[in-house]
Amino acid sequence: MRRGQLATIHVARQQLQMDEDTYRDLVARVSSAHGHAVRSAADLNGRQRTALIEEMRRLGATKPMSKGKPGKYPGKPNNFSGMPEMITKIEALLADMALPWSYADAIAKQQTGIAKITWVRQDAQLRAIIAALSVEQEKRVLSGAVDQELKRLGWAPERVVEMLRPLRPHWRRHRESLRLVLDYLAQQAVARG
Repeated sequence: MRRGQLATIHVARQQLQMDEDTYRDLVARVSSAHGHAVRSAADLNGRQRTALIEEMRRLGATKPMSKGKPGKYPGKPNNFSGMPEMITKIEALLADMALPWSYADAIAKQQTGIAKITWVRQDAQLRAIIAALSVEQEKRVLSGAVDQELKRLGWAPERVVEMLRPLRPHWRRHRESLRLVLDYLAQQAVARG
């Protein structure tokens, strides 16, 4: 459910064409109204995620397209078969993270200035998009591992922040911070026996 909500938030952000600061301010405003203020959707609890989705819909975001038949993904390019072979790697990464094609469009726009993934043809640009998706995938894997360790120890994420001061404010979006937290939690689990 968390992954689906985060994907919905990401799609809504793209639909609303929010820049980074505006988006983080919105997350902080909504999260503070429903608990502890944070500036990253990854740090929201379930109630805060639901409130953020409702607020983004109020601001004009539409519901994401349904997945339709099994194996189809929202926004899959119509000309998929005519695209360079690397597009299958992009499709696999999106599917693994349950992300819509609009997420790849956003990365294409950010990395290359080209608005749609279907318009990207240069191998170097496609490799850069694959690299960005791979980094996101790694962050999600590390964050999931951190959540599992926290659950196993019976700790709230806030406890880690308190014990590992100074920890980056948006540590859940930083691979090195996630690795540091994961190593720390593993040491705590070993110490507990």
